[in-house]
Amino acid sequence: MKLVHTQANLCEPAARRALAGVDVLWHLAFQLWRSGRGDELDRVNLAGTANVLAAEPGRVVFASSAAVYGAWPDNPLPITEAHVPRPNREVRYASDKLEAERRCSDARPTVVLRLSAVLGPHADRRVRRSAQGYRLVVPAVRGVDQALQFLDENDAARALHRAGKATATGTFNVATDDWLSAQDTARLAGGRLVQLPLSTVLAGSEAARRARLLPFGADRAIFLNGPIALDPSAAAATLGWRPAHRSGEVLTRFLCR
Repeated sequence: MKLVHTQANLCEPAARRALAGVDVLWHLAFQLWRSGRGDELDRVNLAGTANVLAAEPGRVVFASSAAVYGAWPDNPLPITEAHVPRPNREVRYASDKLEAERRCSDARPTVVLRLSAVLGPHADRRVRRSAQGYRLVVPAVRGVDQALQFLDENDAARALHRAGKATATGTFNVATDDWLSAQDTARLAGGRLVQLPLSTVLAGSEAARRARLLPFGADRAIFLNGPIALDPSAAAATLGWRPAHRSGEVLTRFLCR
């Protein structure tokens, strides 16, 4: 087997040429963090998606996100793939993911994997920094139930591999079989649970982002506004994928690194 390494901007012709006619395209490239205006995210995420699809791969495995469902107090628990996505308006990333799902599925045979939060040794340093904050304070929105899932990076990699080897197309949730409440997270992390009104959580997170105390603002804090726990049973039935680790185990191990 011959391996060719190409480093190229996702939006440039070099990326399209390198991917031309591949049997399976695993599309994981996406800008997660807000660094400026929303249209900059669109340029990278949506224009980049259009560029690699123009390479006409045989199949696409698109790494989407649980964020497309949105964090809402009336979310079902757990959320199945039949639930209509409702991205929160604060999260441009989630809206871009949902639009990229549509573009991939319209263009080529596609498997969309909606992954919950992935943690592991190779996590972004900003994810590590924010997770370590749980040791001090676990924020929660007053009067709102929370349900969070943490997926081991190896479990996520196995799901992506299985999706590429499968013949199935469609959308599948990729998450643990369990989830954590805010109280569970505080207990595991040893931090103090602090419940505040949503407006205070969003305003405080934006102020902390501007002061560079947090790597995110309202675009991540809004995920406290309701349960986002996914039902992974369809991935088990169709792709033969099951997580090897549970959310509590994943979070605890990540905090101890």
